[in-house]
Amino acid sequence: MKTLRVVNKGRKTRYRLGVEFPPNQPVEITVGNREYLTVKAVRDFEVEIVNEGDKSETEHRHESAKTDAPSLDVQSMTIDEVLEAVKESKISVDEALSQEKAGKNRSTLIDKLESLKEA
Repeated sequence: MKTLRVVNKGRKTRYRLGVEFPPNQPVEITVGNREYLTVKAVRDFEVEIVNEGDKSETEHRHESAKTDAPSLDVQSMTIDEVLEAVKESKISVDEALSQEKAGKNRSTLIDKLESLKEA
């Protein structure tokens, strides 16, 4: 397992491995070799290895990295799936709104989420 410090040098918030990477803000995550390659492959990401842990710490570190990450990627979901996830409390309305505004920016979904937020 590796602990990485990732800085998104792009202008848009990016989502990889269920983690939000806002522009020009360092984010620390713990990943395995395969996930490291997934993050390293993003052109706008500046990746620095902070710590290379041993294999005995693998499960503990992997779980700690997951708890800080958003649970769902709104960009890969349909409008109905997003609304269902919000109703089932799998994702908060605010989190869904921020992901949608940073990503696809679907006005229909934004309108529905804002009406849920006000209710």
